[in-house]
Order: sequence, then structure tokens, then C-alpha cells
Amino acid sequence: MFAARLFGPGVAPGGEQASVAISADTLVVISAVSGARHIPLATLTVRVAGFDRHGFECAWSDNGAWSCQVLDRVHANGLAAALPSELRDSLGRAQRGARRQHAAAWLVFGLLVGAPLLLMGLFLLFHQQFVDAVAAHVSPRLERQLGDSAFAQIATTTTLITDGSMHGALERIAARVTPDSRHTYRFHLVDDDSVNAFALPGGIIVVHTGLIAATARPEELAGVLAHEIQHVELRHSLKAVLRAAGLSLLWSLIAGDVGSTLAGQAADQLLSLKFSRDAEREADAAGFDLLVERGIDPRGMVSFFATLARHGDTAPPALLSTHPASEAREAALAAQVANLARTCCPPLAGFATWPPRQP
Repeated sequence: MFAARLFGPGVAPGGEQASVAISADTLVVISAVSGARHIPLATLTVRVAGFDRHGFECAWSDNGAWSCQVLDRVHANGLAAALPSELRDSLGRAQRGARRQHAAAWLVFGLLVGAPLLLMGLFLLFHQQFVDAVAAHVSPRLERQLGDSAFAQIATTTTLITDGSMHGALERIAARVTPDSRHTYRFHLVDDDSVNAFALPGGIIVVHTGLIAATARPEELAGVLAHEIQHVELRHSLKAVLRAAGLSLLWSLIAGDVGSTLAGQAADQLLSLKFSRDAEREADAAGFDLLVERGIDPRGMVSFFATLARHGDTAPPALLSTHPASEAREAALAAQVANLARTCCPPLAGFATWPPRQP
């Protein structure tokens, strides 16, 4: 006898415990509640049952629909072996089909659950490569929008200077330094005594009056501008925002909505960015080359950053906090100076006094 559950008219919805067996050409079902039943095998229909599809159900009609389920694998296999070959073959085909469907369902479930986890794992493992790839596909128009959005916040909380000797000096030197680029560069002077300058995506360079006042000669300001320009050209700000966006960027990329994700997160992040030392070294080296290309003495950049580094904690902190100095950076710049041709480069002309003073 094999353990089963009996279902039918008048039986509780959860069925009742029964025992089943094959006797000659009859299925014998014995229940303590419903008594014994003898069902001709020729009237039975068999189908797969159970979560794991290893059980089966025998169904018949007798003044209503009746069935008994054998769900335990061992008992189901034992009862199935006693079935006539026709019913056994029919059950075998049904079980194989059901198991394929069961496996396919688990595969789909695994993909739905596992694919996002795998994607997130790959994102974390290859984060920088992912950021670089996404940055390469951000349009100049979107990059400019990000910079404009961040600058709009600055404009509401600071005083912009649009004329005077400092502003004029900034514009003249910027015109000399600005490279041919897909960006349209815009230079803004902010009335702030802190020694600071920073770049925003799309070609916005912000310079504080305190920085110009701290320079010893025009070439030092040119060096700062060349450094900030290279942050834009190398897309350091954009990549930093992409890194900060993290997994939300991943999901927005899947949804095809990167632009709105960046626009919603970028402004605040852009105003509090701190570049890595690698990014600073890249901007140093590329800025140095830009100055040489433009015929401007790059020693000004070297001397200004070295001066800030030597002052350490006693120097105005803003520029050092966003442009961390290091011996490695100084050594790399010194190596570039050593390779500089002696004929490079004449002093920037046209500045009677330096630094220029604001009235």
C-alpha cells in the first residue's frame, strides 16, 4: 500500500489521508473516512502532481470528480511501477514534460534574480572601465548642461566680477591658453579671497580673486588655467559625477535615461568634487604640454603649485583640498621642466604690474 490523499465530493478541501494499491486491473483506495473504493484502471487518467513534479495523481469519475495524489517520490515510483504499461508510459511522458517546464521556470527565475546581481558585480569589478565607457558616450550638449546647472547654483550665492583689472587679466590670459576644443570655454571671476579655481563640465572655469592675488606673475595664473582646462578636456568632473552616481547610473543606463539621472544628481556633486591624485597628475602633465604648445612658460604652473605645497597647512586651504599636492606630482613636473627647451618661453607681455588689483 502507498500513502496518498483522496479528493472528491464531500471530502474536505485539503483532502483526506488514504492508502492506494494496484490489485489486478483495479486501483484500490482505502480511506478511514470514506471507506474502500475499487476503480477500474481503464477508467483512470494519470497526470503529474507535486511541486517537484515527481508525484502523480490518479483521477476518475464516480458521481463527481475524484482523485488521489501520491506525492512522496518513493511511494509514487512504487505505485507507478505497478501501473499497466500504457498508463505508465503516459505518466512518464507527462513527467518528463513537466520537469522540463519546471527546469525552464527555474532558469527564468534564476535569470531574473541572478542577472541583475551579476550585472552589479561586474559594475563594481569594472567600475572605472564602465565610467570611461559611459563618459565617452555623453554628448557635449549634455556635458554643457551639467556644467550650466552647477554654475547656476554658484551664481546665486556669490558675486561675479565682470570688469576691472583682474577680470581683464583673466580674459587676456584665458584667450592665450584656451585650446581648440569641442567645448566653448567660459571663464568666470568670483569675488572670493580664498585661493581657489575649479572646472565644471562643458568648459566652465571659475577663478577666485584670492587666487589671482596669490600669484607672483601672469604665467602662474596661466598654469592654473591650463590645469583646469585639462580637467575639462580629460572629463575628470564628468567621470567623478558618473562614479558618484553609482548603481543608479547603471539602472538608468539600462532604462536608457542617463541624461535625467545625471542632471538630477550632478549639480551638488560637482560643487564638492575632490579629484584623485591620478587625475591631478594627468591635468598637470597635459596642462604643462598645453602651455608649451601655446608658447607660455610652464614653469609658472610648477612654481605656483610648488609654493602652495610648501606652505602646507598654513596656505589658504581651498585649492589644496581640491588639488592635493604630493611629492610624486612635484617630481613629475620637475622632470618635464628638465626636458624643456631653453628657448621656451618668453614672458607674457602687456602686464605692467602683477598681480592686478581690484578697485
